[in-house]
Amino acid sequence: MAYLELKDGTPLYYIDKGQGRPLLIINALMFTADYYWRKNIDALAENNRLIFPDMRGQGQSGKPNSSFTIAQLADDIEDICDQLGLEDIVLGGLALGAIAVLDYYKRYGSKRLAKVALMDFTPRLVSTEGWDHPTFGDFPAEMANGYAGAVRADRNVLQDFIKGSFAEPPPDDEFQRLWAQSYLTPTDTCADFIEDMVKADYRDVVPTIQEPTLLLYGGPKNHTLPTAIGPWMQSQIANSELVVFEESGHCLFIEEPDKFNQVLSGFASS
Repeated sequence: MAYLELKDGTPLYYIDKGQGRPLLIINALMFTADYYWRKNIDALAENNRLIFPDMRGQGQSGKPNSSFTIAQLADDIEDICDQLGLEDIVLGGLALGAIAVLDYYKRYGSKRLAKVALMDFTPRLVSTEGWDHPTFGDFPAEMANGYAGAVRADRNVLQDFIKGSFAEPPPDDEFQRLWAQSYLTPTDTCADFIEDMVKADYRDVVPTIQEPTLLLYGGPKNHTLPTAIGPWMQSQIANSELVVFEESGHCLFIEEPDKFNQVLSGFASS
């Protein structure tokens, strides 16, 4: 566990554990590395060098007053790779993190990448004509455009999102710990990222991925992404493998940790 200083001076907290090919994971919004991924870190570091940051504005990293965009996260990924000398990496992302991976791929290319792992996300969150895989299965533009404002007005809006990220709601005591951890990401930071995510559309980037790609998705109990987005992603990426977690929702790494660790670790180290 260590810190580095990003180009704009923001301190970035990261886990650096294990040996082997680097596995760099970019997390979902509000999901702190230390707590949310406590069932995964040791296992993922057994056969790889695991690099797992709390991205800017979140967790134990610095919280500047601005720069909370997908593009900034992609710039920070390149900054992390530069400072740590990372090459031939497996670059993985969950939800917002996966979108940041696509932005990184679009703007920085694949020169550092050996493999890609994309976890439970959709490249377009908002409903539009001809698109079958928005968030929640239906996320109309008027609702999406107002979501960040609703969060700014009352952060408790996000309680339902966290509870709905599980196939079955977690016990109250565990939810309270998860909810408390989420507060390490300030409310305005959450809203800024949400505003940027609902504008994003990376469907054109998905088919350009040439590297071996692992796709990890929750199963039929996934309330966040209830459509067949996993098969659609697999159809778009030529060299891809889809693994579905039948008993999980959005938090497959928490709900089925042994299977998750085995699949991701095996892919990254092979």
